[in-house]
Amino acid sequence: MKRLFLILLITTATAAVSIAQPRAIGIRIGGNQELSFQQGIHYGKRFVQFDVGSFYAKGLQITWTYNWLSQAVGNSAFSVYGGLGLGVGFIWGDNNNAWYPRSLDPKAPDYIERKFNHKALRRYGFGGMAAQLGLEYRFDIPLAISLDYRPLVGIEIGKLYYPNGNNPDVGKSGETPQYSQKIGFGYHTPGLWAFALGVRYCF
Repeated sequence: MKRLFLILLITTATAAVSIAQPRAIGIRIGGNQELSFQQGIHYGKRFVQFDVGSFYAKGLQITWTYNWLSQAVGNSAFSVYGGLGLGVGFIWGDNNNAWYPRSLDPKAPDYIERKFNHKALRRYGFGGMAAQLGLEYRFDIPLAISLDYRPLVGIEIGKLYYPNGNNPDVGKSGETPQYSQKIGFGYHTPGLWAFALGVRYCF
C-alpha cells in the first residue's frame, strides 16, 4: 500500500511540474510540413520538441529533439536554441527519381547513363540522429515564430529498384527487371535539407 501511494505521489508531482512548464503548439514549414509541439522543462530553460508531418510530400517523418534555450543578447524577445535528438520516417517513392538526379550535372555527357545505371531504393524507411539550431522571436501576445535548421544524419533501408531494368536476379521469385526483393541500404541525403519556419501558439 505504501509503495502504491509513493508511486501515485511521484506520478502526480511529475504531472504537476510538467503542466506548470511553458508549452507551445503550431506548425513547422519547410521541405517538411509538420505539426510541432514543445514542452518546457527545467523551468523553461530547456524544452523537448516533437514534430510529425509530411516528408517533402513523399512520406512521413517523426522527430524528437532535446533543446537548450538561451536568451539572445540585447533583446529579451529573441531566443537562440539548439539540441539533439532522433528521427524516423518512411517514403512511398524511390530515392533515384526523387533525390539522386538532383546531385548530378544534367549538362554532363554521361548524365542519362549515370542516372539510369544507379541502383535506387523504393518504399524505404529511414532513421538517424537529428540536430537542431534555431532562432525564435516571441511577441507580446502568446505567439512565437522561429527559423531553424534540423538536419537528420542517418541511413535508408528499402527494396532495390533498377531504373534501367537490369535487375540481375530477374526471373527469381518476386523479381522483375526493375523491382527487386533484395534489401538495400543508403545514406539519407534528403535529411540534410532541413531549413524551416515555425509558427507556434504559446501557453
